[in-house]
Amino acid sequence: MRWVGLHKLRNLGLRNNPRRLRHLFGGFLISASIMTALGACLVGFHLCQLKNPLPWHLLPPILLTAISVAIIEEALFRGAILGLVRQTIPTVPAAILVSALFSIVHFLNPAKEQIAVVRWYSGFELLPHAFWKFSDPLMLLGGFTTIGILGLILAHATIRTGSLWLGIGVHSGLIFAKMGFNKVTKKIQDIAPWFGGDITVGIGSILVLLFLWFLIWLIYLRGESNPELT
Repeated sequence: MRWVGLHKLRNLGLRNNPRRLRHLFGGFLISASIMTALGACLVGFHLCQLKNPLPWHLLPPILLTAISVAIIEEALFRGAILGLVRQTIPTVPAAILVSALFSIVHFLNPAKEQIAVVRWYSGFELLPHAFWKFSDPLMLLGGFTTIGILGLILAHATIRTGSLWLGIGVHSGLIFAKMGFNKVTKKIQDIAPWFGGDITVGIGSILVLLFLWFLIWLIYLRGESNPELT
């Protein structure tokens, strides 16, 4: 905090948003609806199957997780990091750079089966396995690209509205719909390269996110004008 300086923290490009509730709940609704519709299509075409019985009890904890993760990540990536980077380089390169960082951080994810017993040094054991996704071309192209596009969507929402509310809504809606779909369904057919291990990886996911981006721009961002946009 001392190294960054309070002056820079006060100039992160954020301002009071009088439409924060509309952006928060509207962003959640539109993103969750798009992902739910995608999941319904996959079930309808018999590419995925609903579990029997449906584990509805898992959805409330997922909702809490989605909201918590969205608040933390938006405050960090689109609030602090993007705001600070924009003070050094122009807005568009800053958004691309922070979105790439956002994607890399999510992409470096060790496989769950690497550690059988958790010890104080388990984090060091996981480090060599953090790059395993780079060996899968579909995962590399689909996963890295989709998360990068999501980062650009959220950066666009933050820059245009001058606040984090729309990004938090969109982000939490996507997490809730994705994690909820993974919990209540199981994949019964391989649908690569359109979709990978879940509905956020593959060519189909990229197209869906681009469509979501268009809807967010059409509904919320088209008429927005941020006076601090430079």
